[in-house]
Amino acid sequence: GVILLPITILGMFLGGFLIKKFKLHITEMAKFACITFIVAYLLNLLYFTCSCEVLQVAGLTAPYSGLKHLSSPKNSFMASCNADCSCKLDQWDPVCGDNGITYMTACFAGCKSSTGMGKNMVFHNCSCVKGRVYGLGNSSALLGQCQRESCTKAFPYFLALQTACAFILALGGTPTYMIMFRSVSPDLKSFAVGIETLGGRVLGGLPAPIYFGALIDETCLKWGTKNCGGSGSCRVYDTKAFRNVYLGLIAGLRAGCCLLYIVLSILIMKRFK
Repeated sequence: GVILLPITILGMFLGGFLIKKFKLHITEMAKFACITFIVAYLLNLLYFTCSCEVLQVAGLTAPYSGLKHLSSPKNSFMASCNADCSCKLDQWDPVCGDNGITYMTACFAGCKSSTGMGKNMVFHNCSCVKGRVYGLGNSSALLGQCQRESCTKAFPYFLALQTACAFILALGGTPTYMIMFRSVSPDLKSFAVGIETLGGRVLGGLPAPIYFGALIDETCLKWGTKNCGGSGSCRVYDTKAFRNVYLGLIAGLRAGCCLLYIVLSILIMKRFK
């Protein structure tokens, strides 16, 4: 928000300045808006190159190190190292082992003791953790999920790409509104603005959280459990599936918008030629 808001404001003001500076005709504004939207759409496709690996959770997305699973299809978190620990499957208090793998709880890591308090808590003698130095059973684990290096490396690239897309979209935003004002009869301008706002809410603002949320939920690998027994929030997502579903849906919707922009430009150029 701190980065995108000033960039968006700058793009909108610059778009208006260009219209006034070069005294663009409505046909030229239509071409300008269409080109900026298509360029932003092509840049948006580069989001697919931003990769972030799935969180490595023992028994869920990664195997227990060199250990035989004692699991059923409904319970893949049990192994020979934690079979006698009576771990609860509905708990989620992740720890990061020395091997870089996250465990649902310290119990599933087979840890026997702990030191420290709060965020600084360290668990010791973890029978399921195969450390890089000590080997199996003599390793420790830290409270919290393990960090993913690829996510940290990809974030600046993602932020720069998002900034460029936001600026280009904002640049064409002002010409789009000016097209509406100049192509509609003076007595229908307020009505046109109302229809445009209504269309955005009905087609985008209201239903989008529903179908986006439904698709995102399909990529969840581990659901939390509420105290009353119902399903809670998602603990671990399949990151690659999440990316493909989320960005794929956006790309599909914007492809339709690009087609409409091209049709709009052709109609305006024919009408105001």
